[in-house]
Amino acid sequence: MSRTIDATAVEELAERLYEAYRTGEPTDPPARTLTVADGYAVQQAVLDRRANTEGPPVGYKVGFTAAAIQDELGVDEPAYGRVLAETVRGEGRLDDTLIEPKVEPELAFRLGAPLDPPVTPADVLAATASVVPVVEVVDSRLRDWAVDAGSAVADNALAARVVQCGRAAAPTELDTELEAVSVRRNGERVATGIGADVLGGPTRVVAWLAETLADHGTRLAAGDLVSTGSLTPLVALDPGDTVEARFASLGSVTVSRPEQARDSSP
Repeated sequence: MSRTIDATAVEELAERLYEAYRTGEPTDPPARTLTVADGYAVQQAVLDRRANTEGPPVGYKVGFTAAAIQDELGVDEPAYGRVLAETVRGEGRLDDTLIEPKVEPELAFRLGAPLDPPVTPADVLAATASVVPVVEVVDSRLRDWAVDAGSAVADNALAARVVQCGRAAAPTELDTELEAVSVRRNGERVATGIGADVLGGPTRVVAWLAETLADHGTRLAAGDLVSTGSLTPLVALDPGDTVEARFASLGSVTVSRPEQARDSSP
């Protein structure tokens, strides 16, 4: 679908989303429905504003790859956002500048070689240097998570933080489609899933991204980190919460949120 908003509207919404990201104060949803093409134009304009303070892009996050997430957010196709260097964190307590974060356990692929279409799952495995367990923390800069496909893309596919634990596996050491995860929130199991829940398998997600980026005039490069989408429904991360994602073969990734998170209400 083509663009429906002009450059002035792109810049106006990009500025509002950038300020919401910077300050932790949500902004109102767009006054009109955005196409996905509109969303990617706004996304890039926001990233241009963030690049000076949050470092260069180090990869991609692919979102909305599981039916449970699509149903929850009311979208019907995957989308991608960029991962900036300063948003990649080790395990531990998050900063308190997030608005209403939620947690997604994911498998991320660190590429050792570039990928150009046509791309098969076998091509993805051949190009992958390692598979990394991560917890992606997603957040909506739009008030009350009032997102649809176009506005979610504009908001960098809801990317906020990527939390990794330092573990990694060679792609030949595990079956990514069958890799299972169990999510515990404050010690209570709240969600489970497996790799096949994202487009039939994480390698298919990376292949989708390579094809989509080619349509947008770019490519996956060696060194890129690609987070492939949540293996479970979204899990809330409220003030004081600790969430642990226990992967069957890759160990655990844990993240917590400060007890006294900043009040983001208007």
